[in-house]
Amino acid sequence: MQSMLASMNITNAVITADAMYCQTETTQLIREGKGDYVLQVKKNQGKLLKEIEAYFHIGERDFPNVLKDNTFQELDGEHGRINEREYRLLPITEWFDETEKFKDSFAVVQVKRTRQLKTKTEQETSYYITSLKENVKAVAGYIRGHWAIENSQYWVLDVTFREDESQIYADDGAINLATIRRKLLNLIKAHPLTDSVAGKMQRACWDTKFRAEILFGQKSNKA
Repeated sequence: MQSMLASMNITNAVITADAMYCQTETTQLIREGKGDYVLQVKKNQGKLLKEIEAYFHIGERDFPNVLKDNTFQELDGEHGRINEREYRLLPITEWFDETEKFKDSFAVVQVKRTRQLKTKTEQETSYYITSLKENVKAVAGYIRGHWAIENSQYWVLDVTFREDESQIYADDGAINLATIRRKLLNLIKAHPLTDSVAGKMQRACWDTKFRAEILFGQKSNKA
């Protein structure tokens, strides 16, 4: 992702990414390119994650009115399923240590997602760090837009590429493979042949000419 950002014009753009790309180098490149970022924080940034979790806990205890004023909720659903999302934003203060490593970080965000099905309720909480100086509703829009795209892509990566079954975790291996998979997925989708991703992959396995068309962008007249 870093090499891609370095070659792109991201002036005034908002870059959203999952936790894999929550790196100090990434935020440096984005801000140098005059863009903003909204990055998910997970255990790969363990110290930062603990600080954010603790800060929202302190907020609930010491300044609940500030949290209330910086909260945005969404509710939707269909076919017996109800989705509720609660976004809470807090500006970064001197209380934090880890946030200084992320270029121009301005606020942290907590997202509580609740999915009510007919027989059960599922809940999850996610955290984000952002350089945006916008209100919680605006930031929520970027997060929601990102995951609408990611959820669709994750399904393809999991089902077709079996990404969740990968046993490669060490060093940069997981990041490198994830980048290659996403690049390959984009190349497959860009090919003009009308077929599913799985169908194009299968055809590429036995048709060297078709495989070259995917990898090198050659157009095909095949139906």
